[in-house]
Amino acid sequence: MEPNEVLKIGSKYSKNDLAVVLNEPSLSTVHEGVYSTKNSNSYLLFVDLEKADKETRFHFDDFFEGDYFHWDSQTTQHINSPKIQLLIKRELTPHLFVRLRQKNKSKTLPFVYCGRLAFSEYEEGTARPVHIIFQNIDYDDFSADRDLLDIYNWKPSKIGKTTKSTINKSNSVSNKRLSQYQKPNETERRGLVTSRVGQGYFRQQVIQRWNGKCAVTGSELLSILIASHIIPWSEASDTERLDVENGILLSPLYDALFDKNLISFDDDGKILFSSTLTDNDKNELGLSQNVKISVNKGMKNYLARHRNKLIDGR
Repeated sequence: MEPNEVLKIGSKYSKNDLAVVLNEPSLSTVHEGVYSTKNSNSYLLFVDLEKADKETRFHFDDFFEGDYFHWDSQTTQHINSPKIQLLIKRELTPHLFVRLRQKNKSKTLPFVYCGRLAFSEYEEGTARPVHIIFQNIDYDDFSADRDLLDIYNWKPSKIGKTTKSTINKSNSVSNKRLSQYQKPNETERRGLVTSRVGQGYFRQQVIQRWNGKCAVTGSELLSILIASHIIPWSEASDTERLDVENGILLSPLYDALFDKNLISFDDDGKILFSSTLTDNDKNELGLSQNVKISVNKGMKNYLARHRNKLIDGR
């Protein structure tokens, strides 16, 4: 039985758990970051993203870029190592297990199952370890699971590090993700956070751009947050529909106001109100004149177009 048939994406497993669930008794005593299963054609990769408590030689360059995963092999492996060749030829299926860090205080933490990987390319000239980029076949654009999103959004810069890789996949969109991107209807748009339809890719990019927080309130309750297009689908080009700079992560109240052109933001991020909103409306809705969001250069053209639609001006 293949691991993906019995394991759930986003669920947590220790090696002891996996030894039982996968019927791989020897897995419970493995200390390495890789394991070849005996009961399937699978290769398990165990990754700690933060490695401050490990020797320098184990500070591997591992992180997600969209649905691509950068992985440093074992320090004994190179591009012609038998297992690496099997991965490249896709004769062996890698399964990814990730945790942010090995321990919380003295407690060993479980791994989050991230699903199957498929070889994409490797960094030429790297060896012991060889740096490989995989596509994560089971990447979940629609997930609201905090642990999974923390792993997807983690970058070496979060701990003051930089990647040594010259391969940049940040602007690469796999065919699988594009195929899942379609126009949502109004009902789907409001239920987008839990629906298996619509703008999964766009939403995931917006979540990353805004660090999983509502741009206005700072709420991290991803189960309600909405990836709002600044320029709506009906008015946007194909490129603009996928452009993360055309998105703001908002709580339902602010999304509704923004969508109805009752609020907007200036180039400095200061909130602007439609003149149709009375002071009483603002008080009842708990709206503050002091709201200010983070605006970067890429957003300014979109916001300028949105401001032109602000009902009856400011």
